[in-house]
Amino acid sequence: MKTDSTMRASLLFISFFLAIYSLYVMRDLITPFALAIFIWLIIDGFARWIDNLSSKVPYWLALTMALLIVALGLVGVVLIVADTGIAIANDREIYTSRLTEIFAGLNDFLLRFDFIKDNVDLSAKGLDQRFGLVDAVERGMLGFASAVTGVLQNFIVIAIYVAFLFAAQSSFPKKMDDLFSDLNQRGQAGKVAMRIRHSIEKYLGVQTLLSLIQTILSYIVMVSLGLDNALFWAMVIFILNYIPIVGGILAVVMPILFAVLQFESGAQIGMLAGGLFLVQFIINNTIQPKMMGDSMNMSALVVVLALVLWTALWGGVGAFLSAPLTVIIMIILAQFPTTRWISVLLSADGHPDMDEMDKMSAEAKPSM
Repeated sequence: MKTDSTMRASLLFISFFLAIYSLYVMRDLITPFALAIFIWLIIDGFARWIDNLSSKVPYWLALTMALLIVALGLVGVVLIVADTGIAIANDREIYTSRLTEIFAGLNDFLLRFDFIKDNVDLSAKGLDQRFGLVDAVERGMLGFASAVTGVLQNFIVIAIYVAFLFAAQSSFPKKMDDLFSDLNQRGQAGKVAMRIRHSIEKYLGVQTLLSLIQTILSYIVMVSLGLDNALFWAMVIFILNYIPIVGGILAVVMPILFAVLQFESGAQIGMLAGGLFLVQFIINNTIQPKMMGDSMNMSALVVVLALVLWTALWGGVGAFLSAPLTVIIMIILAQFPTTRWISVLLSADGHPDMDEMDKMSAEAKPSM
């Protein structure tokens, strides 16, 4: 018995590291398909929500409307990014001058407290001579252009994947019947699939609504204080809020850093920082707990560890999908006696494979 337990633990340990290694090595192939699956779930969930609004709206029309809304959103993102890039390029001299002033003030501060002994030329020319600033900027622009090209290429691949997922959607029930001939196994597999889909759809739906609320309120704050490219920063806030914990912090810090570059008044910077942090505080401590509930059923520690692991494996895509991917793994591991203990440790309440209705039914039963 002890030998069997040791053997199972060893195989589980080896399988875990092989899976991690495979996910890392094949990340360029897997990440576009993973994004396509989640985009498909978002569009399909949005279409079914539109379809449920009225019995007169057929699903194909609701799906067409959902696809058009998502496509318009992507076009809007591209236009906002392009407009922001042009605006920053036109005002680069202003930002360079302001950056030189900031470095000069920093140099005076360091000299005053004897952190450095010699005065340093912190003009744009001096910075270029000392640090190769122009070359660094050129390398950064080339890297940015390469990254944009890669993203556009991935979008094409992702769009193809999404199209084929919708084309194959009608055959999924039949394939489920063919895979599981036993009625009990088929029912359990269908329940697990619905549990995964419900958890992901609820998480993405609630997260989208929360991000939209924070984006609108933050945009009002930024526009009222005169921050340049406020629409772009609002888009950044909306996207970053999908990344657990770290994304919300970056969504506030990045516009503030840009405000330091734009504003000369410390009062304006302070008011912007206070307004953005206030919006985030209100949402994270009042609206989010009530709306999110226990849909993910993961403890805060597991969320952090999942974020670190998936970011190390898949970069930004991993950070974006860390919470839903961990929930999928948790629910699947709960179906096997050998790995159920891992799923229990990952869950927040010790019931990784029970949805809200199951938990309510269990609580309603009298204890023996």
